[in-house]
Amino acid sequence: MADGDISGPSSGSSKVRIIFGTTIGNLLGINCTVCSVFGLLLVPISQEFGWSRTAVAGAFTAISLANAVALPIAGRATDRWGARPVLILGYLLLGLAILALAMIRPNPVCFYLLFTLTGAIGSLPSSMALAKLLSEWFDEGRGFWLGLTDGVGNGVGSMLMPLIAAFLMTRYGFRTAFTGIGLIVLLVGLPVAWFTLRAPSGLIATGAPEDELLAGLSVGETLRRPLFWLIFSAVPIAGGSLTAVFANTVPIMESRGLSLSQTMTIVSIFSLICVIWQPLVGFFLDRSDRPRNVAPFYAMAAVGLVMLMKAHGFVPLAVAGALTGIGLGAEFSVMPFVLSRYFGLRSMGTIVGISFVGVLVANALIPVVLNFAYDRTGSYAPALALVTAMLVYNMVVFLCLGRYPNRFSNPHPQGSASGSLHPAYSAR
Repeated sequence: MADGDISGPSSGSSKVRIIFGTTIGNLLGINCTVCSVFGLLLVPISQEFGWSRTAVAGAFTAISLANAVALPIAGRATDRWGARPVLILGYLLLGLAILALAMIRPNPVCFYLLFTLTGAIGSLPSSMALAKLLSEWFDEGRGFWLGLTDGVGNGVGSMLMPLIAAFLMTRYGFRTAFTGIGLIVLLVGLPVAWFTLRAPSGLIATGAPEDELLAGLSVGETLRRPLFWLIFSAVPIAGGSLTAVFANTVPIMESRGLSLSQTMTIVSIFSLICVIWQPLVGFFLDRSDRPRNVAPFYAMAAVGLVMLMKAHGFVPLAVAGALTGIGLGAEFSVMPFVLSRYFGLRSMGTIVGISFVGVLVANALIPVVLNFAYDRTGSYAPALALVTAMLVYNMVVFLCLGRYPNRFSNPHPQGSASGSLHPAYSAR
């Protein structure tokens, strides 16, 4: 295991549990259980309700905007009271909200309100809270473990949940698809969170609020740094745009003439690349004092999007999906790691939550732009060109970022058996 032990003699098994728990937690968060299946269910909902694709895509916008508003609040709760209570409550409420989606009716007000509520609830069992918890356990090797748990969790989840939804939808309809996914969150996600997601014992032993123990900048100090806003303008916005492209892979590929089975294969390739690529990105990040070595991955994703606009046939479009998956894998390995290295762990939940506002605003707007472009031109190419430009900008920003400050790295961990805390938990 990587250094970063703060949990005493049983640290090995404790770390295995936290790695397993955060991986399953990412797999059963709102990104996989709702966002990744929305594109698959968009057309059936549109057909049953007699609505345009743009109108149905507005529900995805409602999810993303509600999540954007709620994430900084959830991040503050995570900083103050720890990730465990926030996550357990979150999986309970998210499972119930998805079950409620199975009962949606073609009433616009109720339709959008229910998706808005689901988006707000999804801020609780989020990658933000899971990344904060994992960062408390690992300092050295943090990038790899963040990439592994987020990559495997979101990658497998984004591959598995659409397959489950497609199986249930084709046989029983989209309502049964929502029911099945909601039950999985309640019957798997909630027990796993209860038994595995705990803060390091040294931190628990103090009994003090976490934001009074962890080293780093306050929220106000962070927001006054131009560096934060430079990162915010690049990583979250481009990442949210790529997530939106992934969520709309099914209609995009079908517009290129592919069958549903071919499209689902490309969705699986997209997801598999995320599984493989995120820990690799984290591995590279751990071995550099600045994040510029991941900039080429954004160029690869930009090439993938250009191919998605221009290519015809299954094989070229599959390559396009793979290259785009590299970009998505890089985006969400980079963001929590880079923010924790530049600004510390003290307010990491709130800072990452604020950063995810950029992700979710882009996530909210890009599906509407995609479907508006399709409704007006019969092609998704104009919107994909916009996302490509965002990726190029992201690459340039990462080439310009400087070294991480040494004061937020903790190379000499101490066990908690003697009552001492990890250096990251030093007094301010």
